[in-house]
Amino acid sequence: MAQPQPRRGEDEGLQQQGQGKAPAVAQQEPIKYGDAFAVKGELAAQPIAPRDAAAMRSAEDSVPGVQVPQESGGGFSAGAFMESAAQYNEAVGAVRPGQASDAAAKHGINVTQDAVPGGRIVTEFVAGQVVGQYAVAEVAPAQQDSAGAKAAGTGGGAGQGDAGATGAPGAPAGAAAARRG
Repeated sequence: MAQPQPRRGEDEGLQQQGQGKAPAVAQQEPIKYGDAFAVKGELAAQPIAPRDAAAMRSAEDSVPGVQVPQESGGGFSAGAFMESAAQYNEAVGAVRPGQASDAAAKHGINVTQDAVPGGRIVTEFVAGQVVGQYAVAEVAPAQQDSAGAKAAGTGGGAGQGDAGATGAPGAPAGAAAARRG
């Protein structure tokens, strides 16, 4: 027995209700600074961009003798997280390759270290707001010799002088590291 065919008016009504159409692809939201870090204001609303991540990694790498916690077996690295977030943001089309966020471009990215008994406290900033902070234990002299080149060139160790806020040669704009004693 033949089944009744829907009349033209009924078919159009189904399509208008969204039935009979392929579901729309939901646009994915980018990862913003405020989603990942305890920041506020202009920075919180901006997606994490590839140049921001590169500048943070450059700043982390320019702090002498500091091992980024994530790479040394645990902890948190703002630069590593920012790289992952920037890759995701590129994939969803929220940022372009090589793009920097307005706040980071305007106010910069830097890493400081402060001497404390037994080591240093490393603080990572984007646009003047803290996005990461961790402790680095001071290496004992016997261990320092076995560390080789890592210990070389630290300028007398933690707490010696102030390196200022200079960027590493070839670093993306805004990347800087400072050491405070």
